[in-house]
Amino acid sequence: MRIGAYQFKPEVSDLTRSYFVAAARYEAPATAAAMRAFAANPADRQAIRVLTDDPSMVGKIGTTCVSTMISGGHALNALPQRASANINCRIFPGHKPADIMAELKRVAADPAVTFTDVTEGSVANDASPMRADFVAAVTKAMGEVYPGVPVFPSQASGASDSMWYRFHHVPSYGASPVFTKNSEDFSHGLNERTPVANIRPAIDYYLTLVRALTK
Repeated sequence: MRIGAYQFKPEVSDLTRSYFVAAARYEAPATAAAMRAFAANPADRQAIRVLTDDPSMVGKIGTTCVSTMISGGHALNALPQRASANINCRIFPGHKPADIMAELKRVAADPAVTFTDVTEGSVANDASPMRADFVAAVTKAMGEVYPGVPVFPSQASGASDSMWYRFHHVPSYGASPVFTKNSEDFSHGLNERTPVANIRPAIDYYLTLVRALTK
């Protein structure tokens, strides 16, 4: 319960600040105002409340840790002697997993609870720097398949696969041309989906992008 109710300190980076300012132009007034206020002051309590309540935004304003699987007991006809929970954390760039786990221990505040790192070698590293050549290639490719669609940087609240490349100083970026409503994404859920209409334009987009980046 303590961990579920806990919120890590909200924060911004140069990338997320740029995102909040640029994307605010396309959001509902209340959300847009919160995005601009948070970009200007990540300690703004009202802005934090608004963005925290939005599932598509909460992962962009700081680290999140959520219990995703729980198990307990050893038989249907016996009182449980033990229980365990898997806590999935999406760590804001710049923080070490060990520091986040230490913070969770403090939040739990129960000496009977033990924490074990089950990430099988997760490594801490910073976000990749923005590269002008990459941004230009994405902008060009997007303009060819979706003319007029604005392009601006965003931080994904997942995308941990690039961790291994970044650890070896290989800049890594996501450049997805898939468009779907936040309310219909369901990433990692039983009903995760991608609109069929996105497939053909996505192929054209990637062909243009890869060619531009390999010149």
